[in-house]
Amino acid sequence: MALFPKPVETQNVGLFLLNKRLIRIAIGVVAFFFVSCGLLWRHQYDGEPLPRLPAKQPTPGIDETSGYYPYETASDYDPVSLDPNNKTTAELCATFPKHFLGLIQPVLKIGHSEDRAKLDAQLDSVSACFQPDELLIFSDLDERIRNHTAIDILANLPPKYYDEDENPDISSYLLQRELKKNGKLDEDKEATKKIDGWKIDKFKFLPQIERAWLLKPNRPFYFFYETDTYVVWDNVYRFLSTFDPDTPVYMGSPSPGRRDDDHDIKTFFANGGPGYALSRAAVKALIHRDVAPHGQYSGPSVTEQWLPLLQGECCGDSVVGWTLWNSGVALQGYWPMFNPHSLHGIPFSDLYWCQPIMTLHKTSPKDMVDVWKWEFGQRKHERPLLYSDYWRFHRPGTSDTLENWDNGDWGAFRPDPEEGVDSFEKCEEACTKDNGCVQWHWRGRDQKECVLSRDFRHGQAREPEEKDGKWVDFKSGWLKERIEKWRAERQCEVVEWVGPSITRIF
Repeated sequence: MALFPKPVETQNVGLFLLNKRLIRIAIGVVAFFFVSCGLLWRHQYDGEPLPRLPAKQPTPGIDETSGYYPYETASDYDPVSLDPNNKTTAELCATFPKHFLGLIQPVLKIGHSEDRAKLDAQLDSVSACFQPDELLIFSDLDERIRNHTAIDILANLPPKYYDEDENPDISSYLLQRELKKNGKLDEDKEATKKIDGWKIDKFKFLPQIERAWLLKPNRPFYFFYETDTYVVWDNVYRFLSTFDPDTPVYMGSPSPGRRDDDHDIKTFFANGGPGYALSRAAVKALIHRDVAPHGQYSGPSVTEQWLPLLQGECCGDSVVGWTLWNSGVALQGYWPMFNPHSLHGIPFSDLYWCQPIMTLHKTSPKDMVDVWKWEFGQRKHERPLLYSDYWRFHRPGTSDTLENWDNGDWGAFRPDPEEGVDSFEKCEEACTKDNGCVQWHWRGRDQKECVLSRDFRHGQAREPEEKDGKWVDFKSGWLKERIEKWRAERQCEVVEWVGPSITRIF
């Protein structure tokens, strides 16, 4: 035991040597840690890519709004209106504002097996003013349609899509592709009849969104519509001009979708028939893929990820809605501006009168072309076209009665059985007695049914029908004075741009 402490210099040297040894040990431990982590990381990514983990998204939702937005909008058509009679399509399209395409990318979805009359009507009306490099047409077959190229959006899907054992609904597409390859498509009528275009259609929805972004990236808005969708582009442009494309926006006509059990919420999706719009922020959210630190994608594409859901669904539009919901983007319902009704089937009422009209669905080919031309003479600079304007096209309720005509049963009610309504004349009397009734419809002969309504529709011709040995014929009538009075009381001084809602639904 030392009686005296070591000199200070000697202590410092000892401490230095001790610290040096500790530093070496520490460096070794740290190096071992990083090498081990590196080996683990490499092992993890040398095999199958990591599965995509669900993003931590806040529960999407949409605030219900009441009242109407006082948007001040203007038409960019030049001239705003003109007499369409005796004008060629080229002359009408010369008024179309091409800068509109800087805001909206139109995307038309078709199918090879669709009625060509519908496709011709679409290209002669809604899509007539788009050049081939302006309009994206996605289909289930590569083909030339007039001066446009339809792209087979299903030709390059992830391989698991084509497994008929796991994905039997793809069989119709594979048959169509095989018949095309062998030169038998549409030539072999019996084989072609086996193709179910409806089953094929659901597979197009997610791939078309991915491909639209790939071919026309970063567009402010993408507007998806179908062969029998009628689009009022002037109103669509006015409306979308009021939105920020860098905010996730998914809008359309709401239909009930899947239930989010985790959050106990019923979700909604946009019905594909009336069309729907996605902002670029919404598209980015939908097609987002997780990326590993070294830059490669570590998760599947949205098309690949959601195949298991598609296998059990009838329709692709519902899958788009659910996929967006899981990406944190909820539907903004803008019914009745996005309308699942056809032009001849609009049930005119306070729900369909002073609101702007942006889309319709299942409008007849003849009406598609005729109303498109008619529209050129109806536009106003400072006011969008409203349902009340489109009433003037068919003018329902200006006829007394029509034989072999069905004006529909939307929102209909029946007279009390005790009234004993057994004829067309008594059906009219029953309508007259009800202060709100404006039209009636008699289903006669063997059926003898009276259908009353407080909405008024144009409807369509309908010949007598036979089923199970029983006949029914159709005759319709309107209370002209009531309808005229109703219209006179509603001059639409206020344009009713509705707010988003999933409780206001068709």
